[in-house]
Amino acid sequence: MTHSTITSKGQTTIPGKIRKALRIKPGDRLEYVVEGDHATIRVHLGTRSLKGVLASKKGKGMSFAQIREAAAKAARGREATR
Repeated sequence: MTHSTITSKGQTTIPGKIRKALRIKPGDRLEYVVEGDHATIRVHLGTRSLKGVLASKKGKGMSFAQIREAAAKAARGREATR
């Protein structure tokens, strides 16, 4: 089991194995969900989910709302495969 220590400021270092498994990079935002005495940590996709979406010709001729929905759908698909 991997663990870390909390500092007096409430900070901790996420162990390298965990960062690698979750593909956490500097600047990423994390989401915390508390359920009883357990917490789940996930990487908040945010703008990272848009990576590559606008670089292809797939979005050509689409409205911004359509592109945003396509990006959200792609992010949900990636999240389901984790």
